Amino acid sequence: MENTEHCKIAVVGFGNILMGDEGIGVHIIKELSEVQCPKSNVQFIDGGTSALDVILSLRDVDKLIIVDAVKNGGVHGDIYKFHNFTISQFRNSEMQKTSLHDLNIIDALKIAEKVGTIPKEIVFIGVEPKEIEPKIGLSEEIRNKIPEIIKTILCEVKQ
Repeated sequence: MENTEHCKIAVVGFGNILMGDEGIGVHIIKELSEVQCPKSNVQFIDGGTSALDVILSLRDVDKLIIVDAVKNGGVHGDIYKFHNFTISQFRNSEMQKTSLHDLNIIDALKIAEKVGTIPKEIVFIGVEPKEIEPKIGLSEEIRNKIPEIIKTILCEVKQ
């Protein structure tokens, strides 16, 4: 994006906080809301498990940064960053099948694309979970990664 000072950026954290590390996106948004953001055109949104509602509400957003747990076969706490995220990249991916949300994020983005409300730029930041089971709170490994995840997000916001 050329002029990020005038574009609207939304950072949305998805996840179910009742399922351990699956709630990482929501925990990250809570932490980010307490951090001084370098730009005023950024909003942090707790998407919870409501992917469709949240994504369809982002009509005037130029850049969308999604934060969620992603099982990708890596080490617990690995951070994945997909720039210039396109829905077609994940049509057949395992990522679609791991969502515990009402409607997974990929399907919500497909709907937004069809109705013409999809943001111009989408960046997906995924975190490899350790424990996805009924439990409140994050595993120690994932909790220790929070500063690095926040740094990754803030670097993306500055770009």
